[in-house]
Amino acid sequence: MIIFSKALADRATVWEALRASQDSCQPIPAELLRFSAENRPVVMWNLTRNCNLHCNHCYMDATTSKEEEMSLEDGIRLIDDLAELKVPVLILTGGEPLMSRNFYAYAIHAGEVGLRTVISTNGTLITPEVARLLKEVDIRYVGVSIDSADPARHDRFRGVEGSYIKAMNGLRNAKEAGLRTGLRVTLTRDNWHEIPRLLDLALDEGIPRFCLYHLVPTGRGAFMVERDVTPEQRRSVIKLLAQAAMELKDRDLEILTTDSPMDGAYLLELLKDDPERFEHVYKLLQNAGGCSAGIKVANIDHKGDVHPCHFMPHMLLGNVRERSFRDIWVDDPAPELLELRGIRHELKGACGECRYLDLCGGCREKALYFKGDIREEDPTCILGIATGDDEWAQKKNCS
Repeated sequence: MIIFSKALADRATVWEALRASQDSCQPIPAELLRFSAENRPVVMWNLTRNCNLHCNHCYMDATTSKEEEMSLEDGIRLIDDLAELKVPVLILTGGEPLMSRNFYAYAIHAGEVGLRTVISTNGTLITPEVARLLKEVDIRYVGVSIDSADPARHDRFRGVEGSYIKAMNGLRNAKEAGLRTGLRVTLTRDNWHEIPRLLDLALDEGIPRFCLYHLVPTGRGAFMVERDVTPEQRRSVIKLLAQAAMELKDRDLEILTTDSPMDGAYLLELLKDDPERFEHVYKLLQNAGGCSAGIKVANIDHKGDVHPCHFMPHMLLGNVRERSFRDIWVDDPAPELLELRGIRHELKGACGECRYLDLCGGCREKALYFKGDIREEDPTCILGIATGDDEWAQKKNCS
């Protein structure tokens, strides 16, 4: 996650983030988490695989049929374990998390034990009544996916007619209930040119957070890799977001990207003619450390299986119904997890040679998918200039 608004519009943030990282007694503010050196993971918990939509890119390959979930007792025990570990954020997601039979029980208990809890949702089930309940159970943030400013295009991507209207109503209902909201968009060749319109939509609706997701070839996303953006399109969007973050610094809109640590490195390339700002952003990104899989990010699926990232379901580290999360993540981690945590300086190809290795490292899941080796270069990188190889930056398809 690269928070453009904090990096570009608030130069003091670097010192705040560094101080927060060094003070283990104080909770790190949510807006500084990505730039801190905090290694307790943000936990993404897929409560359920059930979903009322059928999105083209779903990393979980969610389904409308009923799937097994963890028992309430196992889920409560997991929440207690996460609270004891003092994880900074618990993200409740799915599938569609509001379809989980235990959603409210988990949310209530998480609040009782002091966990900062947020929800990642398609928004279609957030009626005014649901929004009020989310506020009552102390959900701190509601992120809703809107993948086009054109309702018909959004509905096609999400697989259900009418989903755009319901999602937008869900956002409005959440905002009206006093919840902090965010608009999320997954970047593809079908919508990259709509990013300005979606930014305008967030501003017009008073939504204070705009989050751009990059396509990762996991689940159904692996069947649409040809719809990923070109390097030129990706660079164009990153430049636009950087400019927007600076121009809109006095508006209540936080702009960030996720699933692409190279965005931060490319941002530095754009700042080379501004040495002071370059230095501040470099320190922020270096402190954050690049790809967070297995270090600052953890995933627990609907069956209790633990993974280093929600885009790495193939790497099974243990199951929280059999062992505590602390045991899996801290006390007795699997060899695969230890290997992933130490892999940065074993990377091959352009990633291993890149001048921004210490603050990026590429996406290891993309390297594995496209190259068959988790240590290989990330072929979707837009930063060929970092190694002096402009031709390399154009290598989108490695087959």
